[in-house]
Amino acid sequence: MKKITQFLVMTVAFLFATMSFAQGVTTASLNGQVTDVNGDPLPGATVLAVHTPSGTKYGVATDFDGYYRISNMRTGGPYTVTITYVGFKDYVENNVFLALGESKRVSTKLSEDASVLDEVVIVAGTDGVFDSGKTGADTKISRRQVNTLPTISRNIADFARLTPQAKVTGDDVISIAGQNNRFNTIFIDGAVNNDVFGLAGNGTNGGQTGVSPISLDAIESFQINVAPFDVKQSGFAGGSINAITKSGTNTWEGSAYSFLRNQDLAGKTPVDLVGNGEREKLAEFSANIYGARIGGPIIKDKLFFFLNYEREDRETPAPFDFGTYRGNSSLADITNLANFLQSNFGYNPGGFEDSVSSLVSDKFNVKIDWNINDNNALSLKHSYVKALQTSAGSSNQGSINFFNGGLGFESITNSTALELNSRIGNKFSNNLVIGYTTVNDDRDPLGNPFPRVNIRDGAGNINFGSEAFSTANLLEQRVLTLTDNFNIYSGRHTITIGTNNEFSNMKNVFFRQNFGDYRFSSLQDFLDGELPNRYRHGYSLIGGSGDASEGAPEFDFFQTAFYVQDEVNVNDNFRITAGLRFDVPFWADGTVNEDFNTRTVALLEAAGKDLQGARVGKGVNPNVHVSPRLGFNWDVKGENKTQIRGGLGIFTSRVPLVWPGGTYGNNGVTTGFIQLTGSNVPAFNPNPNTQFQDPPQGSGSVGGQIDLFAPDFRLPQVFKTNIAIDQKLPWGITFSADFIWNDNITAVIYENINIAGPQFFTTGAGSRPNYGFQKVDNTYSDIYLASNTGEGSSYNISGTLSKNFITDRLDVRTSATYSYGEADGILDGTSSQNSSQWRNLETVNGSNRPDLSISDFAAGHRVVANSTFEFKWSETIKTRIGLFYEGAEGAPFSYVVDGTGLLADTGSDSALIYVPANESEANLVDTSDLSASEQWTLLDAYIEGNDYLRGRRGQFAERNADRSNWSHIVDLKFAQEFGLKFGDKIHKLELTADIFNFTNLLNKEWGVRTFTNFNQVQLLDFEGFAPDGTTPTFSYNPRNAETDNIIDDRGLVSSRWQMQVGLRYSF
Repeated sequence: MKKITQFLVMTVAFLFATMSFAQGVTTASLNGQVTDVNGDPLPGATVLAVHTPSGTKYGVATDFDGYYRISNMRTGGPYTVTITYVGFKDYVENNVFLALGESKRVSTKLSEDASVLDEVVIVAGTDGVFDSGKTGADTKISRRQVNTLPTISRNIADFARLTPQAKVTGDDVISIAGQNNRFNTIFIDGAVNNDVFGLAGNGTNGGQTGVSPISLDAIESFQINVAPFDVKQSGFAGGSINAITKSGTNTWEGSAYSFLRNQDLAGKTPVDLVGNGEREKLAEFSANIYGARIGGPIIKDKLFFFLNYEREDRETPAPFDFGTYRGNSSLADITNLANFLQSNFGYNPGGFEDSVSSLVSDKFNVKIDWNINDNNALSLKHSYVKALQTSAGSSNQGSINFFNGGLGFESITNSTALELNSRIGNKFSNNLVIGYTTVNDDRDPLGNPFPRVNIRDGAGNINFGSEAFSTANLLEQRVLTLTDNFNIYSGRHTITIGTNNEFSNMKNVFFRQNFGDYRFSSLQDFLDGELPNRYRHGYSLIGGSGDASEGAPEFDFFQTAFYVQDEVNVNDNFRITAGLRFDVPFWADGTVNEDFNTRTVALLEAAGKDLQGARVGKGVNPNVHVSPRLGFNWDVKGENKTQIRGGLGIFTSRVPLVWPGGTYGNNGVTTGFIQLTGSNVPAFNPNPNTQFQDPPQGSGSVGGQIDLFAPDFRLPQVFKTNIAIDQKLPWGITFSADFIWNDNITAVIYENINIAGPQFFTTGAGSRPNYGFQKVDNTYSDIYLASNTGEGSSYNISGTLSKNFITDRLDVRTSATYSYGEADGILDGTSSQNSSQWRNLETVNGSNRPDLSISDFAAGHRVVANSTFEFKWSETIKTRIGLFYEGAEGAPFSYVVDGTGLLADTGSDSALIYVPANESEANLVDTSDLSASEQWTLLDAYIEGNDYLRGRRGQFAERNADRSNWSHIVDLKFAQEFGLKFGDKIHKLELTADIFNFTNLLNKEWGVRTFTNFNQVQLLDFEGFAPDGTTPTFSYNPRNAETDNIIDDRGLVSSRWQMQVGLRYSF
């Protein structure tokens, strides 16, 4: 902490001395050159841009070369741009609109002859395509698109899927350019709104509950940047999502709205789930959203406000037909289990068939905008989001999950952002943003406390008891950001100097399996009181409260960045952006474990383990991350018909703080964890308060998991390059093509350094090491060391065709994109726990010896199209239709062996299969259902019918080398608006219908989505070793093979259509 304090003092002194910070994108800009008819510059010409709705004025004079730049402008419009020069005709352009992040060029030649005005060059952008400030790939999403395209969840993710390089899954998880979904940055009004700790897969505060961070009605527009070669934008390897909220204007504007979904507005059971059986409706549920917004002037042209409130009461059914369950147990067996738990332990596990989860949320957003004077504007925003989720356990084809194995989750987020935009004469401007966010997440299990139990059930699983990761789970986040840009305008140059500072304080109560966690080989073993085959238990070593909060770690993290950039207008058609950024993270030290740092380190080093200098309690050293970038934009002929753009540079990403946060809790001093297998496991104990704990070792140290980070650990960095062309074609068509390459400089990798070397290598076909569950130091269960690797890369190619057709009464806008993305790496980082990062990695030779392989985030082939139609029947009657189509390859998955004993390295069931060339290589053994010969006949047929496996005979399967099926989905929005005019105001009533998977509504056999659990198909079961002790034997259950394409019938994004109807009044 001392080194952080010292640096803070120096940083604060520097900040007040220089007043330069950094930020996310919140504004737009104008630029151009003013000349006479001969092309000679007109220095001192006056350029005035007036934001008509608010009366906000932006005025500058051209420099010696006739150039002008107006930065930090409000987005939207319309603007009126007036250019004047003594002795020359004035130029006036109305209806100029600015998109978020856009740098629009307005250049003109002035003369006493009015006809010269025909030579005015306005880069007015076709949906943000032609933009003189655009270098790398981005997607701008306007308020019009938000209003017209289909959305049911009313979440940013519904629109992020418009980005060619983005992959959006059903739980609103956004991966961009083949990168980890946690390697994105999210800004709202310029302030960081990431789930900085990193537990939410969708990356937003409150995201674990399923709530969106802000109401769509509060958003003006947003932008998704994939490769912005602008050093002001950083903190991501994937993409940056920037949203700005609405502001009040001189015109009073408001709206009240309500949206509804229920079982009558949804399709029946997908055909492929029931075959010839009867299709059923969803169980009764309701989902309601209602809210209101209002904005207007407090003082005309001076002071404005905007308010929005939204309430959501959502129920989400999870239907389950027991006839689709692939496990061995019958319906009577499961019912008997529930009765057994009640009668023997007094525990009610809840039901296990159709379940319903619920979400109740409140969102409040307020924003004040103050035009202090013509040179300064201040904006202050506060948002409040409270969400309460109750998520019952839900069963599926692969597992029976009793309701009380679910969780309850309350999340409260408060976020405040202050932005000051200043113009200092014609030479300087400044943009300052200060943000402060607090997040409180409290997660608890449902039902009465009970140990967690997993029962292997053939091709299925049975789960009951308190959810393993919710028994002691509380998170408090405090994040302060100071951000600013200081711009200097000098001739053809726009020089930016800045710094970015983010201060985070985290407190995390997390003890997984705090009530005990047992795994049994079969249902009968559990009923007969047999020993489990695995036991896990996490607990606090400090105090004795039931929630183990005394052992909760609290830590600080600080990151600062300084940068400089020069944006050069080489001429009116060619712009180069060159910048250099320095990021420095500071990590606090943790609690020291003297036993580990002396005795255990000596054992590890004697075993040949390289700790890279890591010790318990020692934080990561501050290190400088350098990010040079170079971008360009070339309007080839100066006619806005051919634009070539691109760039290259280094991007430094954030990491979810939960990863290094593990070092503050999993230290062997404040927390304990025990994992036992084989003959050491204790008998099942139904009392969650008296679970078996790891006893003190001879040294006096209590064991558990240890998390370490190498002292020289570096944040993820990628080298990005992007080359693109935008071309206007005949008939008003615009074509864009982008190629993006990401190459890892420093990615994250884990090693369990407590695993001893291989004890032997298996014999027979497909030889691999077996580690015999041997540890270097038995005091500790696992010791995970995080460090860096330079391996891994990704690329994406895309091509887009777009066309607009706009008349007085008809507005049609359409685009279609094909994209293909590949990604590979060592570790995908899909978990919030360091242990799971390592355990769940599919490998041939063990998780300590992973190979470069296809990433979970490889997008594959994807086709996206969207069309919006607006029919203006009269001034007061309009019809809007929005269509969205996505055809995409399914997610990649791996073929693995079920059973940890094959590798015996304490990993999960993640050993990649050996694909037998013939029956003798399969090493199958008889089961109660099938003989080895019968199994081989079925397995051989499956391999032969699988394009991938057929080509891998005699070899190991590769990680993520196969994919789930393609899906083809069309979503539809229909809106009918009726208006009534009173004076100058039109009061409007709008009826809407958003239909997700409209494809399935058209035809019950269309719109099928599939998935694979955890990106794995456990094709073979490990049955132990042959009598020689080294030859592994296996069994094949044909039901296992059915898990490669499970029909998705979960939530909103499923294989059945769902409709949301809405009613809105606005003025």
